[in-house]
Amino acid sequence: MEKWRWRADMKNQPIRLTNAQFIDPSSSFQIYYQHINNEHHSLHWHEFYELCFVLRGRGVNIVNGTEHQLTRGSLFLLTPADFHEIFSFPDEPMDIYNLVFSGEFLGEDIRELMFQQFAEYMVDMDVNFDMIESEFRLISSEAYNWMPGQRMMVKGALERILLNLFRAHCQKHPGIDEKDLEAQHRSIQRALVYIHHHFRDPLRLEEAAKQAALAPNYFSQAFRKMTGIPFQIYLQGLRLNFAKSLLMASDIPVTEICYASGFNTLTHFERAFKQKFGGSPRTFQK
Repeated sequence: MEKWRWRADMKNQPIRLTNAQFIDPSSSFQIYYQHINNEHHSLHWHEFYELCFVLRGRGVNIVNGTEHQLTRGSLFLLTPADFHEIFSFPDEPMDIYNLVFSGEFLGEDIRELMFQQFAEYMVDMDVNFDMIESEFRLISSEAYNWMPGQRMMVKGALERILLNLFRAHCQKHPGIDEKDLEAQHRSIQRALVYIHHHFRDPLRLEEAAKQAALAPNYFSQAFRKMTGIPFQIYLQGLRLNFAKSLLMASDIPVTEICYASGFNTLTHFERAFKQKFGGSPRTFQK
């Protein structure tokens, strides 16, 4: 373990990867086959979703400052609200399917099912390895050998993988009950999905209410009833937790972290951070 610990302790500057760099706008997705051999893919975040499946090898994925070991059968999903870095163990190169796709490629049902609360989707699918691998092979074949109905085939395979990921996650975390999730107010669920993936943007209550197709005043009341806290407090909590993780994982200046987390002013950020975590961002980073 000591051979790779130094990598996890390194702090660096994250890179932002854009849709235009990695996704064909005509298809809304792209699949890659990566070979990671003693490489360190440094800290980054992206505008798109990223679904990865490890075919062989071993390594580490650090998501929002938390380390996860990777091995054959590891399946994980990253959203536009996550940042991460990934590397292989020395002399244990990893082969990985990497599927990237825009939010519009996900159906509403699967988004509501998986994203009404924060969850780090990182599971071991070794038991169902062949089934998951075959779905990625299908997507790869469709991506590079266009035929009529390509989008429907890829979307179907993607959603089957995501459903298996969600079920495996629920088994690993038995406190999550799909029936309870379905019983919640579906319009607020839609807004929560949007908030969880756009909290770093200038997000107003009116915009969140629009996602729920509710009047702002009614949405504000319903949101507080469902979550237990007002919209602005909920939103600020997401931003502060993101800032805390970024302070731990990088050496970005506090001012940049302030704006990257969605705050408009440094004074507000520092005051809110100290109130929540008991110390200033600079002290926490040191």
